[in-house]
Amino acid sequence: MATLSIQPVPLPTQQSPQSLPEGAAVLITPSVQPPFTAIRTLFDHLRSNPAAAASLNATYPKRGIFKSAALTNKLSDQKFTIDLSPTRTSLIPATLRSSLAPHGLEEVTSFFKSVVDNHVSDILSSLSQIAGVDISPLHATKNINFRLCDYNPSTAAPLSENGCGEHTDYGTFSIIFQDGQAGLELQDPLCPTTWHEIPGDATIILAGWCGYILSGGRVCAVRHRVRRMPGVRRLSAVLFVAPDLEVTLKPLVESDVRFSKEVMGGKVRVGWFKDVMGKRWRWREGNLEVEEGEGVVQDEEVGRLVFG
Repeated sequence: MATLSIQPVPLPTQQSPQSLPEGAAVLITPSVQPPFTAIRTLFDHLRSNPAAAASLNATYPKRGIFKSAALTNKLSDQKFTIDLSPTRTSLIPATLRSSLAPHGLEEVTSFFKSVVDNHVSDILSSLSQIAGVDISPLHATKNINFRLCDYNPSTAAPLSENGCGEHTDYGTFSIIFQDGQAGLELQDPLCPTTWHEIPGDATIILAGWCGYILSGGRVCAVRHRVRRMPGVRRLSAVLFVAPDLEVTLKPLVESDVRFSKEVMGGKVRVGWFKDVMGKRWRWREGNLEVEEGEGVVQDEEVGRLVFG
C-alpha cells in the first residue's frame, strides 16, 4: 500500500480560510499522476472521430460514455466528459479497446485502477476516524466511477465562465486531479457568496452528501464549481467513491444536524438517492431535459430531501 500524504488545503489569507470547516477539503500527494497527455489525446480522438465515439457510447446505451452536449447547448456546463467505471470498462469489446488503446484509453484505465488500489482504502479509513465510526464496510462492492473532464474553449458558449456549475457531489468522497490550470473553486460555507480558488496543480479530496449524512455531519461536504478562462483548455480526472447502492443513508452516529424524517426514518437508500441527484446533474450538464418549471439548482432540491 502506497503512503498517502494528506494535508489541509492552503488558501490565501485574504480569503479567510478559517471559515472553511476542518477537514472540508484536503490535499493529497498521490502515488500516481494522471496521464494528461493520454487524456487530451483520447478527447481529441473521440471528438474528431464520431464513429469511434458512437461505438464507445453504444457499449453503455443507458447513459453513454463520451458526453458532448456543450457543443450545441449554451446553457449547460461548458465541458466534454468521458464517464467510465469498472463495469462500463468491462463492457467495451476487445476490438474497440484495442482501437482506442493508441489514443490513451489503456493509460487512463490503468491510472484509475492504480488510484483505487493505492488510495481508496486509506481515505475511507481517514474519513472513518473523522466520523467516529467505520464506514469502510459500507463500500464492499466498490461503487466507483471515473470521470475525465475537458474544459475546452471550443464549445457553444466559448466566452462562458461556466465550466461546471456549483454543486455538492453525491457520494462519500471524490478525488480531483488537475492538469495545472486553475479554475476549481470551493464555496465558503459561512459566506456563500465567497468562493476560494484552489491551486491548479493541487490534487484534492472533497466529501459528498453520502459521507456527510453517514457521519452525521462530522465529515463536511463543500459545494464547488469550475470557472473557465476564455481561450484556455483545462483537463481534470476525477474518481468518485460512493457506498454500496443498497446502503441506507442515515447517520451512523449521534448528530446535532436536523436531518429530514425520510433520512432519519431510514427511507433513503444510496441507489435511489443517486437517481434523484442524477436527474439534476445530467440536466446541469445538458444531458437530460427536465419538465418546464423544474430549473432548480441541484443542491436546493437535494437539500430539501436531506434536511426537510
